[in-house]
Formats: sequence, structure tokens, C-alpha cells
Amino acid sequence: MKENGSSPSSPPEYSGPGEGGQDSPPSYDDIFRQKVSQAPKRKKESNAYIKDDRNIWEKFHECFEDSGSIFRGNCTLKTVNSRNSSGKTEEEHDMTTFIQAEGGVLCATVIFVLFFRVLAFLENRNPKHKSQSNIQETQICMGRVLFIRAALYVVNFALCIAGAARVIPAYTSRNASYKVECDNVFFSFYFYAKIVHLSVLMPYAAYILLSVFVMPVHQKRWLFRRKWRQWVRLIDADQDGVISADDMEKTNAKFEELRKLFGVRNSALSAAKQKKWWNDHIFKLGPGNDISVNDYIYYLEGTVGGVVPSARPKKVKPVVTGFFDFFSTGEYRKKSLIIGQNDFVKFWTILVGLDEVQGKKLFLKNFPAPFTMTHFMEDFVNFLSNDEFLDEVSYRVFNVLRHRESQSRCCDV
Repeated sequence: MKENGSSPSSPPEYSGPGEGGQDSPPSYDDIFRQKVSQAPKRKKESNAYIKDDRNIWEKFHECFEDSGSIFRGNCTLKTVNSRNSSGKTEEEHDMTTFIQAEGGVLCATVIFVLFFRVLAFLENRNPKHKSQSNIQETQICMGRVLFIRAALYVVNFALCIAGAARVIPAYTSRNASYKVECDNVFFSFYFYAKIVHLSVLMPYAAYILLSVFVMPVHQKRWLFRRKWRQWVRLIDADQDGVISADDMEKTNAKFEELRKLFGVRNSALSAAKQKKWWNDHIFKLGPGNDISVNDYIYYLEGTVGGVVPSARPKKVKPVVTGFFDFFSTGEYRKKSLIIGQNDFVKFWTILVGLDEVQGKKLFLKNFPAPFTMTHFMEDFVNFLSNDEFLDEVSYRVFNVLRHRESQSRCCDV
């Protein structure tokens, strides 16, 4: 039947796989046979709100703040010992309290040493002229400080050894003799920290023991030789290692400048007295004969160093008195007139060529007020006769001459 002049439509014919033109739709088999390509994966974007935006200081600060809460638990060490045949007993050690005590003493030592180092640095930067009484008070105070520091070192050493004796066997032992109830991370950190502590403390402890019990005798001998060598450098004007008549003339010319500086003597010391001093105390190989620096030091070792310490000042006092007679008199020294800072600096500038700025600092730091010619001569006597390297008096003149030596070394090319 035809309606509206159109014939009924027939269903499309089935086409097998691979049939049809290029523009024909795929068959049902082709649809299920084709692999569906997956959509490209999107890169996972980082969440900007989870990003750690702390700086180094904040991380460092929070590490210390959080360590107290992370490792706040108790840390105990149990040692199992077989004491009798009936059974075993356990010894329990409270490691938490021990570690806190050890850390407290170590921190106290560091703060104590750092505090006095800063005070010493500030005092050296801005020295003030102290009186003899103030220097004595300072020496007493420094003695107490030295005692406290030594006590802290001893306590640190004892706690370090005690802690190492506990933690190292417990950490390295593979048997059931030790039972550790502690955070594993913290106990491992304490073990390695103790290894580092021992590696630093043991060489320092050996150095202290050598300094206290072995080296003082050798240090005194070495200090004496250094002092005498500095004394000889005052006399050896051309610094050639040989004291000769030419050195005598040059040194006497310096003494003449010192005489004019202080204005004590109206005229120079007579030539006969000048030669007598040089022949009696310097030219030990015969009057006017040259002598090497080493031979003269050997002579001082035999005469001054070979007697008991109480007799040494008497040995060197005639040498120092004759030295000061070149530019001063006994009557002037008895008056105890004060030597000012400028005269002190000019004295060493003429004698050894010391820098003016350094001379002022050395005067304020080493020589107490009031400073007279008598005190100056006593300091020279101590310089040549006192071998106590812990005595401040024996170092006054030596510090000036030693600074002259270090200054010349820095300027050498």
C-alpha cells in the first residue's frame, strides 16, 4: 500500500567487517575490536597551602622547641647481673636525670667560660690604668675564677666518663645484660653525641694533665731562655748575634738619649764607669772582647739559673742597677717620682723602637699606678730573675719586649 506517494523504508543491510567504503560507518565488530585511547593524565599540582614556607631560623627554633616534647619520656637503663646461684637481680639507672645533669653542667661551663672571655676581650680593648691594690684584687678574683673553672672541668670529665661507661656498653651489647627503656632515636643520638664528646674531651684532658704535672719544669727553663734572649737584644744593637765594642757605643748613645729624656743627670756617666759595667757584666770572654749571644745566655744559665730562686735577685741586681745608672741616679730613684705615660713610651721608643700606640696600651695594661723609677728597676730585676710563668710581675717588661719581637716579625718581608 502506498501512502502519500512514498514507499515503506527497508532496514539497512548488514555489512561484515572490512566491508564498505572509506566513508561508511564502522561495523559492530569493529567498534568492540578497536582500543579506546585513554585521555592524557593531568599533572598533579602541588597544594600551595601544604608547602613548607618556614625559613631556616624557624626550622632550627622549632627543632629545639619540639625536642622537649618528643623526648620527654623517661629513659631508664637496667643492668642484669648474676650475683648468686639463687637468681638474678636488676640494677636500674635513671638516665633521664643523669642526662639532664650532664647537659646542665656542660651548658654552665660554656656560659661561664664565654662570659669571662668576653670580659677579658673588652678589658683588652679598653685598658685602664690600675693601682697595685686593684691589680692584687684582680689577681685574687682571677684565682677564684680559675678554681671554679677547674672544678667545672673536673665535674664535666667525671660525668662524661660515667655516661660513656653506661651508654656505650648498652648500645653496642648484643646480649641480654642490658635492657633499655628509651626512645630509640634519642638513645642513638645520645650514643653518638657521647662519642664526639669523648673525642674532644680526652685530648683536652691529656693536655691539662701535661700542663699541670709534667710541663711546668720545662716551661720555666724555656721562659728563662726567652727572657734572657730579649735582654741580650737590648744590648746587641745591630742584632747580628755578637755583642761587640761597636754595639757598646751604639747602646751607650741610646742611654745618653734616655738621660736627656729624664733630665736627672747633668752629665753622662763617665767613660771609665761605662766600660767597667760592660766589662763586668757583658764581656765575659775578657774586657772588650766580643761575645756571641749564645755564649752570653749560657753564662746566664750557669750563674743566674744555677742558683736557688731566692738568690737570683741578688745575682741580677748589680747588672740592673748599673744599667739604670746610665740615665738616672740613686738619689733620684729614692725620691719615688712618678713616671708618666709619655715618658714611658719615649723610653721604649728610644731603646727598642716600640710603636707609640702600642706602648700606651702596654703601659696601661702591665704597669700599675703610681709608676716610679724604683718600680721600673724592680720590674727589670724580676724580668731577669723570676721564672714563674704565672706571676704577673715577671711578665711586665717581658710583654713589652715580646710585643717588639712579634711586631718585627709581622713587618718582615
